[in-house]
Amino acid sequence: MIANKVAVSPAEVETIMADWVTGKILADPSQNGVANVSAVSIYFQPGKGHARHSHPDSEQLIFVIGGEAHMMIEFEEGKPQERTIRTGDLVSIPKGAYHSTFNLGWEPVRILAIYSPPGPEAAMRNSAEFDVIPAGEIPIQA
Repeated sequence: MIANKVAVSPAEVETIMADWVTGKILADPSQNGVANVSAVSIYFQPGKGHARHSHPDSEQLIFVIGGEAHMMIEFEEGKPQERTIRTGDLVSIPKGAYHSTFNLGWEPVRILAIYSPPGPEAAMRNSAEFDVIPAGEIPIQA
């Protein structure tokens, strides 16, 4: 069993990186024993983001910590709704809804992505698209 922790610092966890994102998985079943939710701190550099995709088995919340980005969600497939999301905004993405997020600004976009149930963070960690940098090492974007 995984020991309970009062808090998790980004320096204590691995970094997941791809050419479009840098992330820190701060909560998931394998790390701190939470069973029904996971949380990932994510940075998108200017001009970067993720293409349209869905999480068939998980709902997602995106809290914008800093910056602004273009957000698209298809609440009904083929009928996208779009808007600019900014610091302090909370985006709710239903299970299976297609969505995309792109940083169109000059500064990094920082978000906290929360998934329920967990799963998308494990898919990122285990994907060949992502490099996994051990905790304590400084991630360097290539």
